[in-house]
Amino acid sequence: MSPAPQTVSDHIFSETVSSQNRGLLYGDGLFETIRFRSGQLLLWEPHRQRLLSGCDALGIDLDHAYLDSLIPEIIASAPSTDCILKVIVTRGTGGRGYSPPSPNRPTVLFQWHALAADIINNTRMGIDVIFCRHPLSVNPVTAGIKHLNRLDQVLASRELSACAVHTPTVREGLMLDVDSNLIEGTRSNVFVVIQNQLCTPELTRCGVDGVMRNRLIELFASQGVEVVVRAIRHRELTQGSEAFLCNSVFGVWPILRLIDVHAGEEPHEFRATTMARMAQQWLRDDFPL
Repeated sequence: MSPAPQTVSDHIFSETVSSQNRGLLYGDGLFETIRFRSGQLLLWEPHRQRLLSGCDALGIDLDHAYLDSLIPEIIASAPSTDCILKVIVTRGTGGRGYSPPSPNRPTVLFQWHALAADIINNTRMGIDVIFCRHPLSVNPVTAGIKHLNRLDQVLASRELSACAVHTPTVREGLMLDVDSNLIEGTRSNVFVVIQNQLCTPELTRCGVDGVMRNRLIELFASQGVEVVVRAIRHRELTQGSEAFLCNSVFGVWPILRLIDVHAGEEPHEFRATTMARMAQQWLRDDFPL
């Protein structure tokens, strides 16, 4: 259920992308990954806003009305009632050299993907995580933007895959910046309860400003639970009583154990899943348990 990408460029639909596309040559673009369920793109409006604000930040001239006009046809082409839509926007074609063309004519791509088979089981049972050795690159200018430069996540995911061969309960890797601050997972944001405070890492230097992360901050606030956004040193995670991951595809996954495969120490076990289970209940209509 992962056909060739459907590409939209100058109102022409195609299954190919030019070899001169700047997304291919330089990672010059952005993307969103959205859960599609029962005929709706979940959390579409915040995804849309992040995509458009990212285009503005990078100077990609995406016409907002044009993007909106494409969505009904894309939804109608969904291959199932519960799957994933990936929307990719690049600056378009440009030729040799880093300097972007002006004006630019963006390319928009849509890809449908099947859900991973283990999503529900991980939601119910929880997962183990590791610290990845590969760090996230620091760049405050692009921090928060979901741009196409994902090489850090690719290299960290190689570590995760190698670990999962021997320890299949490990389903995600946590990533640090170059100063050993906890930032996020390879494909998720992270929350930790430390000394009875629910915390999530600040993303002012690197990391993705996750749609689900922001939704959960709002939901917790509506229930009188403050989420403290701050720098979190990687060793603080082992002081936590609870931790969980989130993204807009799988919802919320409780973390059961943190396994440090490099230090050779005993895994840190998180005693509680209270906050994670609370969040799952709030989201249960769209992200079933």
